[in-house]
Amino acid sequence: MVTSLRRMMALIAVVALVAGACGDDDGGGDTTEATQAAPATTAPAAPAGLAGDLDVVITWSGSEGEAFDASLEGFRTANPGLNVNVIQIPFGELSAQLTQQFASGSGPDVTVALPGLIRLFAGEGFLMPLDGLWDEWVGAGQYTESLRGIASADGTAYGVWFKANVNALQWYSPPQFSDLGLSVPTTWAEYEDVLDALQAAGVEPYAVGAADQWASTQWWDPFLARVGGAEAHNGLVDGSVSWDDPRVVESFQALGDFIADYFPPDALDRGFIEALCARTGGDAALQNQGAFVNLITTGECDPDLVPGEDYSFFLMPKFDESAPLVQFVSGDLFAVSAGTDNPDAALALARYLGSAEAQAVWAARGGFVAPNADVPISVYPDANDQAAAELWPRDPGVLAVYDLDDFIGGEIQSALREALQDFFRDQDVDKIVNTMVEVDNRVRG
Repeated sequence: MVTSLRRMMALIAVVALVAGACGDDDGGGDTTEATQAAPATTAPAAPAGLAGDLDVVITWSGSEGEAFDASLEGFRTANPGLNVNVIQIPFGELSAQLTQQFASGSGPDVTVALPGLIRLFAGEGFLMPLDGLWDEWVGAGQYTESLRGIASADGTAYGVWFKANVNALQWYSPPQFSDLGLSVPTTWAEYEDVLDALQAAGVEPYAVGAADQWASTQWWDPFLARVGGAEAHNGLVDGSVSWDDPRVVESFQALGDFIADYFPPDALDRGFIEALCARTGGDAALQNQGAFVNLITTGECDPDLVPGEDYSFFLMPKFDESAPLVQFVSGDLFAVSAGTDNPDAALALARYLGSAEAQAVWAARGGFVAPNADVPISVYPDANDQAAAELWPRDPGVLAVYDLDDFIGGEIQSALREALQDFFRDQDVDKIVNTMVEVDNRVRG
């Protein structure tokens, strides 16, 4: 009894760090707008005949909560005898509340969770393995093994993708590029040529927005993925690679050089939204962010802008053309309680949430990417959302890496965000490497 209590308190302490470190990294809040209905599907994913009660925890509220309810409609319709009770917990309180509930044996049947929290709960035996679902999905080409790995802990799948985001997108104004005679770059050399041309024309290349700490990680992750590679990135997640690994050091060096050459003096003074609207207003040419920026641009900065015409994006090019393509992604997953009183219904809902049928409903409203490859591109409401969906790693040959600090979580996440703030100021590679090696001792034991 004493041992169990100590384990519970220790877990609560760990997840308190996760809750304090993790933020809403898409920076968007409640911005989803209903624009059109999803197309009908010919093969419903929701099994019929389920009954009883099912508690489902989400973090979305307002129009986002309404969008989730709309996504659930097919499941509810197919199972009229099942009472699906949706419980909203604010994102910042999710980790702490779930930890207390699971540790006391009263966790929800199904809950939204980031991969870091899934790994933590799976390690405590709180979650139901979902390899059966994943075998079907991967076999049908709806997901890849790379995406399965993100939803897994120690080789077993515990998570289900539902709502995703593609990152390392360089948002820009096509009219401004046209006025300056610039073309969208497809190689790293062309990318630097564009940035140099912007500076020569007296235009600030980037609005950064790193006063919000999470925005700095949006720069570190794509450099690590492009310079260090997926193996180094994933090794930092699971602790098999140290922060002084040569691949990691080279990634910091490349990012440091880029910051010194192209970042503005106010990189740490502006927050995300301020930087976004500065770029939209022409104070800077580019902003490195995820696909969610599409919806936030009109919601926060200028409602009259037309996606795909007044603002668009290109993917940050490869650092080394000979390297394999690595796609930097993030998003929301669901997990199933191992102790659920209604396992058939909980597993059926997990299957449904991972299906094209469920995901197409919200995708049609815009603002995110549906991770199931069977969701047609035509579902998305505008050119930017469609282009972002095209970049989702459907091809098994494209490696996917998840937002690093959210994947690791806890003390390491907090330390990385703070260290990156300093690195943006001084570009001191040795200092940031030494800081992270000191904090993350998993490789050393």
